Amino acid sequence: MASSTTSIDLSAPGAVTIRPLTVADRDACVVVENACFTNPDHRATPDKFSYRLTVCPELCLGVFVHTADSEALLPAGSSSSSAAPSSGVMVGHVIATRCGAEVLSDASMGVPKDWRAAVAAAPAGSDAASAISSPLGHQAAGSTVAVHSLGIVPSLQGKGLGTKLMKAYMERMAALSATAGAQKIDRVALICQDYLVDYYTKLGFKNNGPSEAQFGGGGWFDMYYTI
Repeated sequence: MASSTTSIDLSAPGAVTIRPLTVADRDACVVVENACFTNPDHRATPDKFSYRLTVCPELCLGVFVHTADSEALLPAGSSSSSAAPSSGVMVGHVIATRCGAEVLSDASMGVPKDWRAAVAAAPAGSDAASAISSPLGHQAAGSTVAVHSLGIVPSLQGKGLGTKLMKAYMERMAALSATAGAQKIDRVALICQDYLVDYYTKLGFKNNGPSEAQFGGGGWFDMYYTI
């Protein structure tokens, strides 16, 4: 990593922005995911990002840095791959779907088979999520927002960006829930390893104990935040 990254001023006006994501941000999400999770089994696949950013982009946020040295914040050899360079370089994200249960399960973290074909066959102008009927993945009528990926690239961890992103995310979920005609959101849930329980507790999450989810080998704890 270039030493110039230590001089980046994240407090400068316009240096950091947070915005909703679209499927056009998929490649940038993959870069962040691979940088944040050293265990490949704990990473969301590119197909999962494509699916989630297609069927429920309103539940996904990214944090971007705008400085001359932004690209140096990413791992060597990677690129932000953003479809909108003016947005800056993505350095963190929250990726989620809805689920009907109060905690995450392996089914909620899944991806329906042939989801692309279902979306492609849907009538023009229809909602992508409504085109898919499956017990796996996003459940549009669910009142729990299931966070599947939350991360800040290692070069910027410990600088408050994760807290800033999650605060913005909870505010967005509360606003989305209060929107006329929108499906209500009762809670935001996620799973984490034991060493991150205290971190999420400080963000306002409650520990619901060991999770039954076996994604990536298991060993997770259920955490939830009441909206």
